[in-house]
Amino acid sequence: MTLGNHRMIVAVIAIGVFATILGASMVAASMQNATASSNMPRRIAGSWVETSIAHNAEGHQSHQAVHFVWPQAGQVYDGKVTFTASKGVDIIAIHDITDQQGNTTGIKTWTVEGRKYATTTLMTNATSGTVDFVGSEILAHSASSDQYTVAFSLDAITMRDTGIHNYVQNNNSTRTP
Repeated sequence: MTLGNHRMIVAVIAIGVFATILGASMVAASMQNATASSNMPRRIAGSWVETSIAHNAEGHQSHQAVHFVWPQAGQVYDGKVTFTASKGVDIIAIHDITDQQGNTTGIKTWTVEGRKYATTTLMTNATSGTVDFVGSEILAHSASSDQYTVAFSLDAITMRDTGIHNYVQNNNSTRTP
């Protein structure tokens, strides 16, 4: 083997090693970006008109609901909804407490598709209004089986749910409007 051929083989091997390292670095960076972007807040904004459907919470199947936003695993919404309903409805935010440890005695909960949610009633028997909310979902709810229509505008961000305990511990303050 000549010296020239030997240098060419070394150069090809060096280029191959460099290309492999560069490719692996690009894959790692891409994975980090994908993970970071999934943790980034996402904005949801718009206006819709919806007709109520049977509520999907256990024991509420004869009730009607309009889901302004649906729960997404590991996500929490923070926003504002303005609505007009064709009949009086309760506006309810729900909070996923499925994986929370502790006593839930005295907390009103719903079970939906195997997950446990604490409920917070923000408005009662309202036909229109504007409300700020934080939760896994917000919906218009009626204990009646009669369908109704809701026109609503929503402006919210969705972010990774770190749990209420982390929120309180990290902020150590009360939330003001």
